[in-house]
Amino acid sequence: KEAVELFQRMQEEGVKPNATTFVSILSACSHTGLVDDGFHYFSMCREYGVIPIAEHYGCMIDLLGRA
Repeated sequence: KEAVELFQRMQEEGVKPNATTFVSILSACSHTGLVDDGFHYFSMCREYGVIPIAEHYGCMIDLLGRA
């Protein structure tokens, strides 16, 4: 939950997330059971010009596996 709040704060302050930021937020969603949020953040990758790579997809698989 803290990671989600930090991500939202970054957005409010105009900080552009990168690939590592998205791996972190997706991992946090996976470990806290935030499936809907995980899908939301995954879809946001392209909005910020981040092309999902294996680590992002791995987080999504983990997210679904823990659901």
